[in-house]
Amino acid sequence: MRIRRREKREERERRGRGFLAAAVLVLVLLLAGVLVVSLFQIREAEVTGNSFYTEEEIRDRVMSDRYSSNSLYLYLKYKYLKTEEIPFVDKIEVSLQGPGKVKIRVYEKSIVGYVAYMGSNFYFDQDGVVVECSSEVKNGVPCISGLKFNSLTMYQKLAVEDDSVFDRILTITQLVKKYELDPDRIEFSADMSLTLYFDQVRVALGNSGSLEEKVGRLHELYADLEGRSGVFHMENYTEDSKFISFEQDE
Repeated sequence: MRIRRREKREERERRGRGFLAAAVLVLVLLLAGVLVVSLFQIREAEVTGNSFYTEEEIRDRVMSDRYSSNSLYLYLKYKYLKTEEIPFVDKIEVSLQGPGKVKIRVYEKSIVGYVAYMGSNFYFDQDGVVVECSSEVKNGVPCISGLKFNSLTMYQKLAVEDDSVFDRILTITQLVKKYELDPDRIEFSADMSLTLYFDQVRVALGNSGSLEEKVGRLHELYADLEGRSGVFHMENYTEDSKFISFEQDE
């Protein structure tokens, strides 16, 4: 009888110790949870690599769900989980700079221009691959007109007759950016001649070489074209001839 009472007492003590251990564990977990929530609360989010979106727009898109204010959660989410795609963005990396600070690194798609087709704008990269379709017009991305293509499909190359046009597009878009020019439109004719459109002024660059010299000279003369309407002929301009004429609209 005494043995049974002792066994029951020992069993109650074991249960008590087990309950106490469980309670301590729960308390530790709760404290750890509170610590993680408070310590890893984001107080600063640095954004780099963005040009199509503002820093605020990137933060709003990246920190979009109810738990995204926690730096540890945000880091793990962008490291291991599939996240929502953002137009014009290839990839986003989130790194911890401290418990309350994260760094958001934006890797944008290499967009060189867009074609307007059936009410939408189809943005393509330097290889001519369509990477995005949007109704918006992004600053700094020129409209390319005059291209003849047989098909237009997302994530596929524009089906043009001569793929070398994409090298020429890349060259002219890099040059206008270098010389801080912002044409409304860049037009290609059938013989690959280039025309830049600036409001009421058209700048005919032709299909010959010397593009660097032509665009550089255009940069120097651009202020003189303000308020004018007509064609600025630079087809035959070279470092040697420097021939330029202006044909006023009637």
